[in-house]
Amino acid sequence: MADAFRWNQARFVDRLATRDFGFLTFALPEVESTNDEAIESFEDDLPHGVTIVAGAQTRGRGRSGRSWSQVPGAGLAMSFAFHARGAAGSLALVPLAAGLAVARAAGVFGVRASLKWPNDVLVGGRKLAGVLCEMRRGASGEVVVVGVGMNVRHAAADFPAELRETATSLAIAGADVALEDAAAEVLNAFEPLWEALQRGERAAVLDAWSERAAFWGEPVTVRTPAGPVTGVAQRLDPGGGLVLRLEGGAETTVLAGDVEPGVPVGREP
Repeated sequence: MADAFRWNQARFVDRLATRDFGFLTFALPEVESTNDEAIESFEDDLPHGVTIVAGAQTRGRGRSGRSWSQVPGAGLAMSFAFHARGAAGSLALVPLAAGLAVARAAGVFGVRASLKWPNDVLVGGRKLAGVLCEMRRGASGEVVVVGVGMNVRHAAADFPAELRETATSLAIAGADVALEDAAAEVLNAFEPLWEALQRGERAAVLDAWSERAAFWGEPVTVRTPAGPVTGVAQRLDPGGGLVLRLEGGAETTVLAGDVEPGVPVGREP
């Protein structure tokens, strides 16, 4: 089991290469949710890019209301909040940019990560990290919060038995990384992507994300809120939706859901 959560703020700041993100960071032993803490801090008039890291979350959550937890000292739970600043047309791409940032951060430590739509980060087909992005309207306009749950120092035995075949960590992938360094590199990677979206460079972000995806041309089933959709993964549309080629050749775009490889038994894409 990993050591208890400790945070070296000086090490974290020394690693930062951002202009805004991360310089006001609160490291807390335990919170209900880092996303909630980040939003509440931002609403208390703290600056753009305020960041929360925590050793444990009692009500941590992932996409679609799933729970998310981490081993203190082994897993990174981090959320950062910021102004949308008039980039409303690009907000739909924030989850993709955040997943791409995590994958790029892993690459800094020599770990090649791939992306699964919309924002899971994988190494060798196993989940390294997940992202939860939320948007709220505050007194000063749209507020965005990005939550990152990243497995950093886990050994295989640190995962619950039901996750040991599907989860991985930077340590398992061969990288000895401090939580502070992982957190800083995620922010270092995300800030320029957000700035690119603000400049209207959506296609560049989509292209960079697409290069990290390994399922193009493969049959997949997407579990959407309206039911499963099966087809061959083609590309991202300009809004970040996943374009599938259906049986018969028609295309459809899914905007939310969970991607599973292959097709249900008895069906062909």
